[in-house]
Amino acid sequence: LVVLAILALLAGPGSRRDNDEQLLFPDLKAQLNEVSGIIVRGPGNQLIATLKRSDARWIVAERDYPADLGMIRANLLALAEARIVEEKTSTPELYERLGVQDIALESARGIQLEITGTRTPVRIIIGEAAGGSSDMNYVRRAAEAQSWLVSGRFNAGRTTGEWLDRQLLDIPATRIQSISISHPGADTLRLEKAAADSVDFSIAGIPAGREPSYPGVGNALGALLAGLQTDDVHGREALGDNPGKPVVARFHCFDGLIVEASAWRTPDGTRMSFLASFDPAQAEGPDAPALDAVRAEAAAINARLGGWIYTLPGHKTEQFTRRLQDLLAPAGTP
Repeated sequence: LVVLAILALLAGPGSRRDNDEQLLFPDLKAQLNEVSGIIVRGPGNQLIATLKRSDARWIVAERDYPADLGMIRANLLALAEARIVEEKTSTPELYERLGVQDIALESARGIQLEITGTRTPVRIIIGEAAGGSSDMNYVRRAAEAQSWLVSGRFNAGRTTGEWLDRQLLDIPATRIQSISISHPGADTLRLEKAAADSVDFSIAGIPAGREPSYPGVGNALGALLAGLQTDDVHGREALGDNPGKPVVARFHCFDGLIVEASAWRTPDGTRMSFLASFDPAQAEGPDAPALDAVRAEAAAINARLGGWIYTLPGHKTEQFTRRLQDLLAPAGTP
């Protein structure tokens, strides 16, 4: 009985009356081209991201870095097409159950999106998904008491990094001919592949009494640049005044592309940078147009990633800083 009473309060007195198929923001779809920005706030009114539009380009102002266009489009379209499924509670004490509390509260669980540039103001708190559904959400227009269950697939990032264009590189392992990972003043791990269609990378310089810990143990390193994404991005100041020498991982491709990934350990975690170059002497057999394409690819990588310092997911950072002993086991280990 208690559960039924709570559900009744959450539903509100006018559930499913004449709100079926009604758009949450009836004028928004016609005004999407007017959108100039999105302000994203989290619990405690914390500013998560200020997204600004300039022509077809969007940036995350807090990082002065390109934003994830796909994520922005998806959320704007979800708002423009969101239809009211059910009227929910207008009682503030019950907002917590739907995740639509006032965003100024430290205990808030929702994310507030404020759309700027449109003639019709849009400020909405996106709460919990309904019953685990990815297609229905509890929401509340921020200036109103009434909450709603609406149709729509929202993906409102809860960190600044989630709103960035996170894609860094996408170079498949089949292009990688060799890898070296050099630690300052210490050993260098080297791997190579005999041909592009070879399955496994071999490890160079294995000492006596040691062997690869399992067949293909180096293959994860060969796939590091495939679909590589960042968690966050920073300016060079993130390294501090004296960051020291980095661990440097170099990836040489069969077509002459070289990608150098440098990793610094800082008090705030490992930070990385990327630099591309082109060595036609290392290219195996491509004709002149193909060489020009690889040269242009290196220039494009540097134009996008040069000058930036990145924070990668922890498991990726570990791979970029592997040592020889990390890949080996005593000979004869079952």
